[in-house]
Amino acid sequence: MNNRPVSLSVFFPAYNEAHTIEKAVTKAITAVKELVDTYEIIIVNDGSTDNTGTISDRLAEIHESVRVVHHEKNQGYGAAVWTGIQSAQHDYVFFTDADLQFDLSELALLLPFAEEYKAVLGYRAKRNDPLIRLINAKIWNIANRILFGLRVCDIDCAFKLLDRKLVAGLPLQTRGAMMSAEMLIHLQHRGVAFKEIPVTHFPRTQGTATGAHPRVIARAVRDLVSLYRGQLGRVSRIQLIRFAAVGVLNTAIDIGLYFILTRSSEFFAAHLLVAKAFSFGAGTLSSFFGNRAWTFNNVSRIRYGELVRFYLTVGIGMGINIATLSACISLFNIPDSIGVIIATAVTFVWNFVASKLWVYSGSKHGTL
Repeated sequence: MNNRPVSLSVFFPAYNEAHTIEKAVTKAITAVKELVDTYEIIIVNDGSTDNTGTISDRLAEIHESVRVVHHEKNQGYGAAVWTGIQSAQHDYVFFTDADLQFDLSELALLLPFAEEYKAVLGYRAKRNDPLIRLINAKIWNIANRILFGLRVCDIDCAFKLLDRKLVAGLPLQTRGAMMSAEMLIHLQHRGVAFKEIPVTHFPRTQGTATGAHPRVIARAVRDLVSLYRGQLGRVSRIQLIRFAAVGVLNTAIDIGLYFILTRSSEFFAAHLLVAKAFSFGAGTLSSFFGNRAWTFNNVSRIRYGELVRFYLTVGIGMGINIATLSACISLFNIPDSIGVIIATAVTFVWNFVASKLWVYSGSKHGTL
């Protein structure tokens, strides 16, 4: 960790923040001038329909360090962030929201790590948002973890310090709510290490949040699917195919060994459940080692906890399989032949997600 000052561009994506933008800029100037020698404050007015643009222009006239960039029409949060990055002129960019939900003085917590890390990310130690936004955020983090392997505590926390040249050159496709996630996915794929720092988050007292609007969510989901179908989703798609292949091998070993044991040994022929236990155990071990080494490319030594999590996942998966098949037949009157397919698909999804997020989550990963 190096405490040498860096040149810094601070910007605010702002949409209808007339009540808070002046106070936010004042707080930013007070905080930043104590931390770095060279800085600028940029307001990105994202087509606001209130007085945000007028107030921002006045602030630029008063303060030499303040600049304003106007979007003629509202383009969305991601587009405003991208404009701020592209408009910045200094070594590092820091952005946060203009709604005063963050303590600007806590930039001092991030800045000392700037020379060691290309991306220093704040995460909300205690998030003060409505329940629906908390639920949406949790689902969003899990979806990005499953589809892209993105390992970040708080993807959309608007308190990030980034190397400007690095992020400005990223080939980002999205400009909506998916933009922050896409940026971090690109950085992770390039081997950039993240430093995550807990920061304070206050309840919103002015203005209206737009992140939970159905139109914003729909656009984010559309962008998520589009990116997954592209190059960024390639690793996850390969993992899914390999996981399925290991599952086929696991089943073949289970069935094959069962027939070998029961046809070649009088003991196992007389004790079919014992034979099944042996064959099932061999199949699950092949699944554990196959998925660990091949599907998820884990390179660290095996730990006891991994095996415990694996067999808990297998046990829960068996319960899900039985419960799903039972529900298909008894509750929905679905033929058992179709019910078996549905139960198998549901169990497969459970096993894949649990393996990726839980079973092997503590291991070191190589590259595919």
